[in-house]
Amino acid sequence: MRDMGKVVVCIPARAGSKRVKAKNLRDLCGQPLLAYAINTAKKCFDNSDIYVNSDSPEMLALAKSLGVRQYSRDSALASDTATGDQFAIDFIRNINVDTLVMISPVCPLIAPEDIKNALLAYRESDCDTLITCETTQMQVFCDGRPVNIDLSEQLAPTQDNKTVSILNWAVTIWDAKQFVTSFENTGSAYIGNNRLLFPVDPTHAIKISNESDFKAAESLIYQLRGEHLMGASTKS
Repeated sequence: MRDMGKVVVCIPARAGSKRVKAKNLRDLCGQPLLAYAINTAKKCFDNSDIYVNSDSPEMLALAKSLGVRQYSRDSALASDTATGDQFAIDFIRNINVDTLVMISPVCPLIAPEDIKNALLAYRESDCDTLITCETTQMQVFCDGRPVNIDLSEQLAPTQDNKTVSILNWAVTIWDAKQFVTSFENTGSAYIGNNRLLFPVDPTHAIKISNESDFKAAESLIYQLRGEHLMGASTKS
């Protein structure tokens, strides 16, 4: 089992959002969307190891009010053209970190157990990058071409198809030193070289990109709260 050294959490939350305006600050079932990632991270890490990485004074103020640290991102690294590689290498070069954990602020249903399980899987592996994903054995096409089926054969039962992994980036873990080395050598490191794709419950990894996603997440959160309250009432 590897020594992960100094583990730091980065929650990236830029101000710009075209499909849903200011979505990271938008209310979702009584609290800003960004607050979900912060509060979940606080159940897994010390507050002093959690940073909200943002160009938004409002989001940095929210981070401060919730007791976590703030990293003020240059506006150039929060544009529509800025890449994940660029903002991640900027953070790594300015913060003392051996293992970087990124928690997506647009996946409000990610649970502490998902993060802890991902950390354990990373610790027990030799990968330099762990990326959460969803898996499917349904028939998949890309640009009209089959990915996990053979069109020259009879259609096999779904469970016999090869498994396809769909990255959701709800939780990502990097070896920071390897990230820097790869970035300096090739100009990219975000996807990793020796990567571990780690499946999580698809309902936990719902990603809010548009209005329909907000509605789906809202429905699930209220349902989970209702189930929790019902369970508490039954126990009493």
